[in-house]
Amino acid sequence: MLTSNHPYGEHIDLTCRNHPNLKWSTKNIAPIGCRGIFFDLRRECKEPECDCKLSDLIVVDRDK
Repeated sequence: MLTSNHPYGEHIDLTCRNHPNLKWSTKNIAPIGCRGIFFDLRRECKEPECDCKLSDLIVVDRDK
């Protein structure tokens, strides 16, 4: 699991540590990248996807 705050296999939100205004979604299955990663599914941001490394993606804790 990527986070213990959400059930295994549930979709969770990710952001880039360098571009916190950008959002991705993936299933809560470690490591990041072992399943599909979807960029801005809700189309909230009009900016293009960044070119940062996969390791720069971090879990958004929506419970905070």
